[in-house]
Amino acid sequence: MIKKIGAAAMAALMFMAISAGCARSEEDSTLNTMSPENIIEPIKDKDKVFNDVVELSYTEATTDTDYMAFVFDFGSECFSGTDDNVMVSPASLLFAMEMAGAGADGKTLDEMSNVMVPGASNEEALGFASDYYRFLNGTDEMNISNGIFMNSKFDGHFYSDYIDYIQDMFDAQTDIRPFNDDAVDYINEWVNESTDGMIPTIIDKLDPDLDMAVIINAIAFNGEWEEKYEGEDINEEGLFTNASGEDQTVTMLNSTEGIFFETEKATGFIKEYKGGEYAFVAILPKDESIDANEFMAGFTAEDYRAFIDSARSTDVHASLPAFSYDYSNEGLIEVLENMGMEAPFNNEADFSNMTDIDAYISSVIQKTHIEVDSDGTKAAAATAVTITAKGAIIEPEDYEVVRLNRPFAYVIVDTETDTPVFLGTVNSIDN
Repeated sequence: MIKKIGAAAMAALMFMAISAGCARSEEDSTLNTMSPENIIEPIKDKDKVFNDVVELSYTEATTDTDYMAFVFDFGSECFSGTDDNVMVSPASLLFAMEMAGAGADGKTLDEMSNVMVPGASNEEALGFASDYYRFLNGTDEMNISNGIFMNSKFDGHFYSDYIDYIQDMFDAQTDIRPFNDDAVDYINEWVNESTDGMIPTIIDKLDPDLDMAVIINAIAFNGEWEEKYEGEDINEEGLFTNASGEDQTVTMLNSTEGIFFETEKATGFIKEYKGGEYAFVAILPKDESIDANEFMAGFTAEDYRAFIDSARSTDVHASLPAFSYDYSNEGLIEVLENMGMEAPFNNEADFSNMTDIDAYISSVIQKTHIEVDSDGTKAAAATAVTITAKGAIIEPEDYEVVRLNRPFAYVIVDTETDTPVFLGTVNSIDN
């Protein structure tokens, strides 16, 4: 699947894998789903890119190089121009956008595939997204939910084979109802439940006349440290100098770790979660004059690979502040447009493999949450893609030391691969 890192990194460095998990069974959830066979009219004589889903495939080289480029380009766009704490989930965005992309065609599909998995064919991008979802969806620490919520006003206008595809390849739950205030509440409750209460809401409103569907990916991660911080490891009077140069009193977690990273740009360490399948990688910029977002805005996939490849075994006296925050980005359309994806959001949009109505993507929203303390890490991400009917488009010494006592970046990694799922920064800590 995705290329493994070297033994020097103890096979412990897969980027932010907060997007894996297991689907809820009906008896475990208070939210009901409806069978698409009862609500979706089938389409006839329409060839689609996802007809032969079992034939979708991709090459390791394509995904290892090309998807990683998207991960850091996406991160760069989100980290630029702000000094807030930022956390994004490339994986959550990938799953939501590829579920939408399965219903696209022509230039729209080409642009979506080329941005999400640059250089891959449409079939490779779709195959990779589905396989990556299933790869991340197999551990106790990760829970992933996918869903499509449809406006009953457009009943009979969604293609059943599209619904079948996202059910088969992404285990997507389905629901259809009038897009009124109750639907907003229902969708938000689904996200709240799917993220273990870490993301209570994802959308504020729906247009009952034009919004056709909301496609959502939700991810929840709950990992205990392999070695928890206890007793003298915990300094409740630690100091953290924030991006404004102000000293903040924080709870500082101290430990000795076994892997050290160093390039000309940064130093860092890795701390594993219980079971060894996931890990937290700290990235501390060497340039103390820039904040973490400025640093990450210029941190490329090549920089990341060099950082990971620099891993060497040695004692690392590490300090990590306890922190928690929420992050929301409701302007991801602009981010994706800056990356070269334009057709899905304007009059060129072609979602003719999803519906027989002219439609476009009117919003892409992502919200994230993270808590890091002495016991471990809880994190979540939710991404919502709204499909809207056209008609109202607005163009648009013998040891190393790493003290995270100033702005820093981090990732949560799956220890079998080096593909980022979450990227984050800490510029300030709110107590």
